[in-house]
Parts: sequence; C-alpha cells; structure tokens
Amino acid sequence: MFNALTKTIKPCCGIACAALLSLGMASCGGNPKSSDEAQAMLAEAQSLSEQQLFGKAIAMLDSLCRTRPTETDAVREAMHLKAVTLEKSFEAQLVQVDSIIAANVPVVESIAPRFKAVKTEDMVEGYRVHTAVAGKELINRTDIEPRIDDGGNLYIVTLLHGVAAHHDRLRVSCAAGSAETQSVPYDNSRNYRFNDDGVTNEMVTFRYDECADFARFIAENSDAPLKLTFVGKKQHTVAMSDALKRAIAESYRYSTAVRTGMKAEHDKMLLDKKIEIARRQIEQTTIKKND
Repeated sequence: MFNALTKTIKPCCGIACAALLSLGMASCGGNPKSSDEAQAMLAEAQSLSEQQLFGKAIAMLDSLCRTRPTETDAVREAMHLKAVTLEKSFEAQLVQVDSIIAANVPVVESIAPRFKAVKTEDMVEGYRVHTAVAGKELINRTDIEPRIDDGGNLYIVTLLHGVAAHHDRLRVSCAAGSAETQSVPYDNSRNYRFNDDGVTNEMVTFRYDECADFARFIAENSDAPLKLTFVGKKQHTVAMSDALKRAIAESYRYSTAVRTGMKAEHDKMLLDKKIEIARRQIEQTTIKKND
C-alpha cells in the first residue's frame, strides 16, 4: 500500500527527460505542443486525482508522456499534475499511518507494565516475560515460555522434560480447531537436546514468524480449555494453564502492537521524505509551466 504509487517516480523522470529533449523536435516537426486529445487526457487525470483515484491518474499521465512526447506543453502540464497527485497520495497515506500509530500506542502502554525484564550477566541480550509466568524458571519441567525481545518481537521457548519426543513444532487445540508453529529442525542451536542426570531434555526456540499463528489462535481462544502438544517423532500432550494462556495472549497482542507501530513509524518517516520530494517537484514544474 505504501510503496505502490511511489514506484512511478523514477519512470516518470525518464519520460519527462525524454519529453524535454524533444522540444527541438517539436519545433522542427510542426507537431502541436498540446493537442485536443492531450488536453482531454489531462482533464481526465485531473478528475481522477480529485476523486483520489491516484493510481489511475498517474497511469493516465504516464501514458500521455509516453505516447505524446513531442507535445511539450501537455507533457509539462502532465509533469506538474503528476507531482501534485503524488503529494496528495502521500498525504492520504500519511493520515492512515498516523491513525495506525495512534491506535497502537495505547495498546502498548496498557500492556507494557505486565512484563518483567530479564537480563543476567551471561546474556548477550535480555528479554521481557509476562508477569503471569515470570519467576518460574524453565528448568526441570515441561512447559513453554513466551518472551519479548528488545525489538518487540514475540518468540517462544519450549522445554520438554523427561520425554524423548524429538519435537520440532507445537500444536494447540480446542473444540474450535487447532494451530501449529512452523517446524524448527534439530540443529543443536535453536533446537537442541541434552541429558541431565539421566533425564532427557529438549529445548526449541520459535521466532515470531514461526509462532505468530500459534500465538494468535491462543489469544483468540484463551477462554476455552486448550491442549498443548509437543510434536516430533512422538507426541506429548499437556493441558495449558490459564496463566500460560494469558501470558501468550498478551505477549502476542503486545508484540503485534509494537511491530505494527514500529512499521508505521518507519512508513511515516519515508512518507515525510516523499512528500518533501513531491513538493520540490511541484515547485520545479510550476516554474517550467510559467516559462
């Protein structure tokens, strides 16, 4: 949505340059500088722009520049109208982005106090964990733990204690259906196994893109009894506690709000720059129109 229209800026520059180079050709060849057909195309593009059909307006202006490069007055008008249309389209997108930022800020602010920061000396980076499951170390027990990294991304760490299932994914299920994480193959990094005093332990870390659907299902069905299954060569199923359901649901909502807000902030910065460029183009083409 944010980049579709901006892709037309560079092609337009090439079309415009070719049109300007044709100034001499127009005077020598006797072609009109703006035919009735070109004026009709400009009027149609103006109407489309006013209706906020920015993509269609730009396509019409590009077509004019491409098919009538010797009609230099019309091309100059098209260049100016395209810059104006781009400015309007970017401003409309900026309104949408600002509304996204405004909608997500209160979500982040309301949920953030429910997380506790975890950072020990041996950690390169810390993380945050929901208070519903904070303080319960993931040691010597079968469980999973949702965590939030410094970038606001949700990830889930599992521990399967005393069961050799060779699990590489998780499944959650209830009467309404089920959802799974993506598979994380055994690699001794994000999926590794170890033996502690003769007891088998399996740990897997699922990144945001690998566990988002799984977490969203839990968030949408947190009031229902949920079963958690460690899936691998064998399967091991346990009931999901209310505390864990709440921790995953709110971690997912928090992470989604942070990620959406950060993307919107990035889009806002890009749109501000694109509006600035469009306004410079408007100024430049206005000068040329009046020459």
